[in-house]
Amino acid sequence: MIVGTLIVRSLLSGCIAALLSYYISSKALKLAGDMVIIYLSPILEELFKTAFALLLEGGIFLSHATFGAIEAVYDIWTNEGGSAYWAGIASIVSHGAFGAITQLVISRTGSSFLGIAAAVLIHTAWNYKVIGFKNRY
Repeated sequence: MIVGTLIVRSLLSGCIAALLSYYISSKALKLAGDMVIIYLSPILEELFKTAFALLLEGGIFLSHATFGAIEAVYDIWTNEGGSAYWAGIASIVSHGAFGAITQLVISRTGSSFLGIAAAVLIHTAWNYKVIGFKNRY
């Protein structure tokens, strides 16, 4: 039964992280534009995904993957055409990768802060490239 509980806690942590991140980022986006997506959202998302997983004693990777799946649904719902599905796939893959990086750094260093910081840096670089690509086309 421990496995089932771990999964539920992980899913719950990813859902809470998605809701809080979306709420705060959408408010900030109206005020500051795309810079929020590049600089603020990665901090909020990586902090919330990992912190809630740790607080609820869930799995870090599964929390991140859950967040990515929720973001994928949002991306597909709010975008048009084939690019919506590519954005959805990118959400799942990228947030899974951020979760794997976070977990790897934490397991190697014992520091949640360093794990979150590493994921924030990579997520920021990812969003910078994605926004640059989006603005180009």
